[in-house]
Amino acid sequence: MSLEASAIALTTAVVKAAAKLWLGDRPIAADATAKAFDLLEKQVTGLNDRRKLHLLFTNLESRVADRLLPFIDVEFRALPENERAAAVDAVHDTFDRAALTDEDLFDADLDAGYLYRYLLRTVPGAATLLSADATELYQRVLRECCAYLVQVTSTLPRFQPGALVEVLRRETEILETVRNVLTALPERRHPDDFAADFRRQVVTALDRMALFGAGLTDATRLYPLSVAYLSLSVSAEDDGPPADRIEHVLPRTRRILLRGEAGSGKTTMLQWLAVQCASRQLQGVDGWAGLEPFLVRLRRFSQSPLPTPERFLDEVGRHIADEMPPGWVHKRLRKGWAVVLVDGIDELPDERRREVRGWLRELVGAFPRARFVVTTRPAAVAPDWLRGEGFTEVRLQPMTPRDVRTFVKRWHAAMPALTDRGDALIAAIGARSAVRRLAENPLMCALLCALHQEGNGRLPDNRMELYDVALRMLLDSRDIERRIEATVRLSLTEKLVLLRSLAYWLVRNGHTDVPIPDAEARVAAKLRSMGQIDVTPHTVFRHLVDRGGVLREPVPGRIDFVHRTFQEYLAAQAAVEEDDIGVLTANAHLDEWREVVVLAAGHAHPAQRERLLDGILQWDADEQERLRLDLVALACLETSPVLSERLRNEIEDRASTLIPPTTFAEADTLAAVGEFVLDLLADCEPETPTSTAATVHAIASIGGPGALELLTRYRRAEEKVVVDALVKARKRFDPAEFAERVLAGLPIQRLSIDDPADLAGLEHLSHLEHLRCWFVEAHSDLGFVRDLPRLKSVDVTDPGEFDLRPLVGTSLERLTLTGSMSTASTDLGPLAGIPALRTIEVVLKTHGWSRLAELPNLKRLKLSYLDLDQLAELAPLRLVPELTLNQVFGIEDLSRLSFLNNPRRLRFENCPRLRDVHVLADWSRGLTELTFVNCPEVDLTVLPSLTSLRLLGLLGVGEIDLTPLAGRTDLIVIVNFEAHLVGEELLGPGCEVKRLGRGK
Repeated sequence: MSLEASAIALTTAVVKAAAKLWLGDRPIAADATAKAFDLLEKQVTGLNDRRKLHLLFTNLESRVADRLLPFIDVEFRALPENERAAAVDAVHDTFDRAALTDEDLFDADLDAGYLYRYLLRTVPGAATLLSADATELYQRVLRECCAYLVQVTSTLPRFQPGALVEVLRRETEILETVRNVLTALPERRHPDDFAADFRRQVVTALDRMALFGAGLTDATRLYPLSVAYLSLSVSAEDDGPPADRIEHVLPRTRRILLRGEAGSGKTTMLQWLAVQCASRQLQGVDGWAGLEPFLVRLRRFSQSPLPTPERFLDEVGRHIADEMPPGWVHKRLRKGWAVVLVDGIDELPDERRREVRGWLRELVGAFPRARFVVTTRPAAVAPDWLRGEGFTEVRLQPMTPRDVRTFVKRWHAAMPALTDRGDALIAAIGARSAVRRLAENPLMCALLCALHQEGNGRLPDNRMELYDVALRMLLDSRDIERRIEATVRLSLTEKLVLLRSLAYWLVRNGHTDVPIPDAEARVAAKLRSMGQIDVTPHTVFRHLVDRGGVLREPVPGRIDFVHRTFQEYLAAQAAVEEDDIGVLTANAHLDEWREVVVLAAGHAHPAQRERLLDGILQWDADEQERLRLDLVALACLETSPVLSERLRNEIEDRASTLIPPTTFAEADTLAAVGEFVLDLLADCEPETPTSTAATVHAIASIGGPGALELLTRYRRAEEKVVVDALVKARKRFDPAEFAERVLAGLPIQRLSIDDPADLAGLEHLSHLEHLRCWFVEAHSDLGFVRDLPRLKSVDVTDPGEFDLRPLVGTSLERLTLTGSMSTASTDLGPLAGIPALRTIEVVLKTHGWSRLAELPNLKRLKLSYLDLDQLAELAPLRLVPELTLNQVFGIEDLSRLSFLNNPRRLRFENCPRLRDVHVLADWSRGLTELTFVNCPEVDLTVLPSLTSLRLLGLLGVGEIDLTPLAGRTDLIVIVNFEAHLVGEELLGPGCEVKRLGRGK
């Protein structure tokens, strides 16, 4: 049998083993001779469905072969083909003979390394007759196939009754997902590459996103997070620059404290960052290339000590932790090769948060080069809580109208039969202000998508109704509508009784997740008072987890609610039913009870609600606690459908003492109450710029015509923090009207936008000189520049194709264009018609460079994605004093640039094969700045001859030997923060080494 034929046969064995694990049928998996396909065939009826089943598995084998064949072709090429084929056959034999009996093999977080060791242990002797080299190849291929198997089983929806028909319906989508996840697997460079194994496990465990409500029978559907994730914006707490995408904020600081409301996407963002790091997708983000991500979910440690670094692998790498080289985590943290992603300070009880701060302080002190991103709800910790540890605080922003449109489209793209409903939902959200405010939160938006689908277009106006309908959909309606027979018959009321009891118990005890035995015991205790249920507590508990859609098992052995919001909603309902008004009142000042109290006000009967709010308002408290309680009472107005006039007036009177707000958190609380606050805000006069900015934020968050009218009074603001708040506010209004009525007179010189719709009205911004556009979807039209005659600088990121002819005749001095490498080449020739142009920077394929020589003022030029043969076409630009070349494919030396006439500044980025740069000596008289970025092979022996050099950048070039510069004076050397330098002490007077990426 040929090597290719052996490899293709192996893919069949791999998919067969994957099918056994996916089925979860232990006897079938344990029988090496059993055929999982035969059992699957019995799950479908009809010849056509059986044909589809055959085709699905054939195509799965093809997807695995697409990854396996190139791998085998590259590995051990010097080995004779017959020995390579024998090694592949031995791997095939290992999978065929394997009896899959270990219970851990069926866990959701199965690791490829664990499976690999299991197969070596249980199928001994498979490589006995192979040579030493062939045995090593056998081990490499077996390990690789284990990774493929894990990816296939984790990508397929969880197997359960009725699932197979749905899988066949979604065959194309599932196959494309399998292809994507296999392609995204990090490469292993050598047999003992533990780092690659860890990154693979991160991708396997975390590159999954549940689009809530878009699911199969468990009300969720998993998609690759790297594909489905919607990048969100963050902004500095209270002041600072306007909102920016998180990937633009990452390079600015080594340590970030990220605040966000419930359901705003904090956990998903950390998960996305982990996957992006593991799959090496952040190479272009300064300081984030090559980081190992360690995700720490604090909820796991609610009843145990906080983890030491060697336990950072517990979240995703428990199966490979024993293989970890000694000190591996510590080494990466110490050298700055890692990022610690800490999720959920608010998910630990208040009394443990000081412990968390101490733990973080110790980590930062021990590993100052490591990066940290920590998340919390806004009210859980005080402002500047981690400032002493060098953390920059940012806040997750509500989704913009463009974000909402993108979110809805992606959600409906997951439901191919329902794509036409997405446009209808977008229109409905835009038409109703109450729904529009709900949709700004990712969780709420997902619920709206699900309910719009299930409810034939009906949408709730408030979140109490939204949660209620969503829970009913999760717990009952889906199985009924899909005619799925339940093994346990529980009414909706019975399910809710059990879940409320569990949720309230968790809140009272300060937990967000617990061990399964504890949760099952709580269910059993409640069942004793529900005599009509005649099945065992264990059976009921597993039914709630497996079929309910509200509980989940995030890691083996522990249980939590699919979202903490549902826990709080159900706990609030239980507290009201038990008439625990005193308990709610006594805990209302605690952050972990705040949402429970607010939601309880919505659940309560009128008399209970009066007692609850009276109790909060009358509670004896110091000044700081009184402020928190008044904010809670104010927040309760949002959820309270009926309230006495006396109590409502008292709360509104208290609200007047909170106006003007002093922080954005207070502003959010005020805005959530509703439009009556606009009258209070209209009468206030903030005394500080920060308070004025918070007031603007509150008004904008309320939205509507009245808010727009009120914001016009700030159109002559001059303080930067206020101007920035007004710029952020434009997202909530018609962009053209807002620009004309509010922004026109403001001193806005720089502006960033991420939605082409925001281009409308920019002509009214009379001071605008610098504009940055970051478009996720293709827009391509640059005609707007002609409408902005004062514009001097434009920076556009757009995946579409660029036509530069509309720019002719403008007054631009600087142009930066970033596009997709896959789009057609852009002609730069029209730029010759912009005589004022001084700087051109392009990160896309281009041509027509020779005409740029006609520009009289051109000083700086950056070009990307050039082939070697194209360098000669740059000869007409020999007089350009500053040149940057990015990703010049195949360049090994600079001989093709010998036409340059004494350049002053040269920069080379992402040229991994560039080595010989001795031609730089020809320009030594005038070359003052030289930078290499991600050019690891560059030979620096030419440096002593560059006598005029005043700045040398060496970023991402490996170990840096500065001994050739011994005795050199007046030179600045810029390196990465974690760079290892040799000979730094030999530099002469006036020299300085600057390390980039140091935290504040």
